[in-house]
Amino acid sequence: MNALLFVAMLTGSLGGWHSYTNTNFVNGIAGDDSTLYLATNGGVVELGAGPPPFTVRTYVNSDSLPVNQCLCIAQDSAGNSWVGTNGGGLAVIEKGALRAQPYRPNDFSPRVVRALAWDGHLLLAGTDQGLYLLDTRGTLLDFDDDRIQSYTVAAVRELLSDRVLSVAVLDRYWIGTNLGVTSVERGFTGWVGYRQPLGDSVRAIAEWRDSLLAATEDGIAVLGDSGFRPVLRFATPTEVYDLAVAGSSIYLATKVGLFQGDSIDSTRFQVVLREDCRAVQVGRVLWVGCGGTAQSGSGLRYLASGQSWEGYWNSCIISNQVSDCVTRMSGDIYLCHFGWPISWIKPDGSIQILYDVLPVPVQARVDSRGRIWLAHFSGGGGLSVYDPADQSWQTVQWGASSSWNIIDALGLDRNDTKWVFNGGAVIIAVDSAGGQAVFEVAGLPPPPGGLYEFAFDSRGRAWLGLTVGLVMLDYNGTLLDQSDDRDTVISAGLPSPEVRSVAVDAEDDVWVATPGGAAYWNGAEFRAFTMGNSKILSNNVYRVRVDGSDRVWLLCDAGLSIYDQISNTWTNYTPQNSGLIANTDATVGFYTSLDVNDAIGTALVGTLQGLSSLDFSAPTGSSAENLHVYPNPCVMGVHNGVVVDSLPDDASGVDVRTLDGRLVAELRIEAARHRAVWRPTGRASGIYLLVVNTPRGVHIERVALVSR
Repeated sequence: MNALLFVAMLTGSLGGWHSYTNTNFVNGIAGDDSTLYLATNGGVVELGAGPPPFTVRTYVNSDSLPVNQCLCIAQDSAGNSWVGTNGGGLAVIEKGALRAQPYRPNDFSPRVVRALAWDGHLLLAGTDQGLYLLDTRGTLLDFDDDRIQSYTVAAVRELLSDRVLSVAVLDRYWIGTNLGVTSVERGFTGWVGYRQPLGDSVRAIAEWRDSLLAATEDGIAVLGDSGFRPVLRFATPTEVYDLAVAGSSIYLATKVGLFQGDSIDSTRFQVVLREDCRAVQVGRVLWVGCGGTAQSGSGLRYLASGQSWEGYWNSCIISNQVSDCVTRMSGDIYLCHFGWPISWIKPDGSIQILYDVLPVPVQARVDSRGRIWLAHFSGGGGLSVYDPADQSWQTVQWGASSSWNIIDALGLDRNDTKWVFNGGAVIIAVDSAGGQAVFEVAGLPPPPGGLYEFAFDSRGRAWLGLTVGLVMLDYNGTLLDQSDDRDTVISAGLPSPEVRSVAVDAEDDVWVATPGGAAYWNGAEFRAFTMGNSKILSNNVYRVRVDGSDRVWLLCDAGLSIYDQISNTWTNYTPQNSGLIANTDATVGFYTSLDVNDAIGTALVGTLQGLSSLDFSAPTGSSAENLHVYPNPCVMGVHNGVVVDSLPDDASGVDVRTLDGRLVAELRIEAARHRAVWRPTGRASGIYLLVVNTPRGVHIERVALVSR
């Protein structure tokens, strides 16, 4: 067992990470009527007794599941769940455990596992690299002594293909591939291949009254003395996913519905459930796992004897596609899903779905009152705001249908003024009283898609990232008086012409995320950060944020990079070393959004497969006696600033003063980590006082500054 997994099992979390996914796209079912286990696109779900069932536990990547997209599931004789994933190989969930365990990732090479079947202590795994046999030798959870054997077409021609779609343990072992079906004796001798038993891809195999049934895209075929013959033939090719037999009934799960028959006669089959059906489990209750929309799913359907079909949906975020994410000071999380309703994750982990009053919400911000502002990418959209205090909605629109309602970029400044750039290629500021200012900056075409951003510096200037570069708008503190406004578009020196995201640090340096790297504008030029001159994970950067310690958070296509400007160090989080959701399909634009709330110590990473959250808060209990100031002395040119660490929990502010008491700077406290930083650029050498203010009085530390 690797060290990271061991620590995670002891602490109950994977390095402070937790993932939220949608688990209503069901690919496989195991268990029985009392407890069901679902393999879904968002992880593994354990359901308690029903009907209706209820969610007992969900296992996702932050619970050590290799990836969240699970394709199949099977239980061993002890009730442990073995899970085949799309990109993460094989995983095991011990019965009653709180976490999953990857199965020998260094020895079990297939990353895509599509089918599993048990035969005593032997596990047959159908993969994209052939058939694998795992001999557990009777010690199901002791992986070290397992023997792993693989079978491929290169060694066994009768296997027909290395892309194994289904496996079944009957009188012999049966292996369905994308080119037909193969049987082999249990000693793995006497291989017999049947190419195209009806169609090409044998996705499911079952036994009915001593007859072998194989399901393909053309229907169901039965094996006779002279080979396979059709039992049920589709009018047009149809995707099939599962085949189950109970008593005299045959159930076939397909893209167009669930077929049921009671004989090997095509006239005796009928569609009993018109859904995208992916998995069937038959007990006292007939359970059907549904597919549906790939990112949201259709949940479960179940049928008790003599009753009509009922539906069940797991309690989870409404869609795996997250376009934006924000956190309130209360810890409540709000997610946009490219136009779906809003997912509201509460501090206790429960989830509520909010239905926006305007169409296609894609971006979100939180104002000083804790209200959620939403930008919409629709001619009938505009801005809406949800107030959790009284559960009310309000809207700001520019006509019932207008390009001005198509919001390409959103920002919220410290005065609660909402800034948007819209499909009419204009910037609009809406102040807290509802007053509006319209700014037309030359050369700003609306981008082909939305999700661009504003940021704001200490002077109140608005900075906007677009496809033409970095836009600066200075309204000189008079929002509704445009006589003294000025604007400019800055592109020279950028790593890439497109600026996807913008953030401003304590020195008013403007950080940008581009497809060619990260950079900051210091008022005169850009300084770029790429893989060639820094430890950033990738040059393809989607989002940038700056926290209260002036650390720069950069969301890249390879993960999350954090640059500490004070220590000049980098911290990188990837799916391999953290609980960050993995981009197993190498999807372009997989990591979509980033939110850093340093007041409560939570960072959110939105993806196309769900949300990853990171708790980076420090333990509470600090007092003035624990205060730590470093480096001291601070030598400018060698050091980049001073860190005031382990601040008291109730510290309300940190002032920097000269020995005669003159105020030099007021530092922002990063409350979650109990620290503040001072970047004394341009200050003279000398002794400075760091005054920590608390309700119980002040605490003073001295720091020496040496300017070179």
